[in-house]
Amino acid sequence: IHKENFLSPSLFARLNNVIESQTLDWYFQAWTVYHTNDANSMFVHTLYDSFQQIYVTKRFDIFAPVLDILNDEVEFKTLLKMKMNFYTNHTEQHFHKKHYDAVITAKEPNNPRNDVINAVFNFTDCDGFTQIEKTKYKSDDGKIRYMEEEKYPSKANSIIIFDNQRLHFGATPTDKKKRV
Repeated sequence: IHKENFLSPSLFARLNNVIESQTLDWYFQAWTVYHTNDANSMFVHTLYDSFQQIYVTKRFDIFAPVLDILNDEVEFKTLLKMKMNFYTNHTEQHFHKKHYDAVITAKEPNNPRNDVINAVFNFTDCDGFTQIEKTKYKSDDGKIRYMEEEKYPSKANSIIIFDNQRLHFGATPTDKKKRV
């Protein structure tokens, strides 16, 4: 699912003001894909992480209305994680490593959970993008696999909702200072 103008203009403006404020803490992360040394880095702000079983930030309540709107699009039972990624402009475009957001165990990064739905929401208009596998087929070992990829540009107030069993990756901007 790909939707533009996902949030109302007033909610988007309110959230974007928080993102753009100097009071939101961003934390440096020396990788873009967990448990890899992908030679890329980013800043993150984690709103909620069920693995730590805590609301990581006091800002969660400000962003919580997004979950109600998302639940209208695709019903979900449990929130696993909600975090924001801040990619800086490196002059040339950096492509992050393909990955699954939720895996069975960290030691098995190529074994995705099949009970998870991912959503990527964009706050920024830029030439950065998210690329996702799109064509489904069954492999010889009986597992569902995907081939071909679809590229979604970073367009402010747009969202991409997709099955966790699809590998995906993001790319940094070159035409703007940041991508959130």
